[in-house]
Amino acid sequence: MTKLAIMSDLHIDLNHFGRFEIESLRELLIEEQVEHLHLAGDIANDFQETSLPFIRELQKFLTVTYNLGNHDMLHLKEKEIEQLDFQLYDLGQKQLLAFHGWYDYSFSDDESLEAIVKRKKMFWFDRRLERPFDDQTLTEQILKKLETSLQALDGKNAIVAMHFVPHRRFIMTHERFKPFNSFLGSQAFHEVFQRYGASDVVFGHAHRRFGRVVLDGVTYHSHPLGYKREWQLSIDFVQKHPEYNPTNTWHLAKRYNAVKDLTSFKAYHKQYFKEELRQAMTVFEF
Repeated sequence: MTKLAIMSDLHIDLNHFGRFEIESLRELLIEEQVEHLHLAGDIANDFQETSLPFIRELQKFLTVTYNLGNHDMLHLKEKEIEQLDFQLYDLGQKQLLAFHGWYDYSFSDDESLEAIVKRKKMFWFDRRLERPFDDQTLTEQILKKLETSLQALDGKNAIVAMHFVPHRRFIMTHERFKPFNSFLGSQAFHEVFQRYGASDVVFGHAHRRFGRVVLDGVTYHSHPLGYKREWQLSIDFVQKHPEYNPTNTWHLAKRYNAVKDLTSFKAYHKQYFKEELRQAMTVFEF
């Protein structure tokens, strides 16, 4: 029996992964008897200096593959991004097709193109990236490559890993975050998956754990790790200690900032971190 685990959005730099966190991940992978770990993007903000050493350390005891998220693309040239895109891995009974993905604003709420581009240039992380085409053109190119890749495969024997969001079922619904749906992904990915019979698709990017959701015959898996303030253990700690949240706010950053330096929270983090990682892992057995 082979076990493949797929994880996304580790953000090991922003989440301050140190020896304890890396060792906890290693222990979990051994406990779960995982032989192949795939990282579906947003490993860190510096691929060469931070992500690669982390990957190489994990590769000492199991197979580790990856595709990029938008954070991983920082400081990379387009040629480097393309070289790491659309990788196919033979898993025996299954094939793992890994690609980055992108977005075309199709999840936007009828905003003008001018307004979307302005928001991206002002607020979105990707304003720091140097890509040679506009977002719609990039997405169109990626979709063509995806069609070609899936045509060459029996979709029912392929597990697909990508970073960006492939269906509007998974976009933001909170009024504060809805304006950023433009940069999450594209509904066109789902249409291609449906057309070519892709059975399982794992993605991240939105930092929301939707679990396992079947849409039009495609089974989607979403268990991103996300930022510390979003972790279930951080939410649980504040709920168990309401004295640290006297205003009863649900603003995750405010709740996390109120407890992050507490000795009791740091102990709680160590106690439940491995379970947090477990919840952020999609596992396939075959």
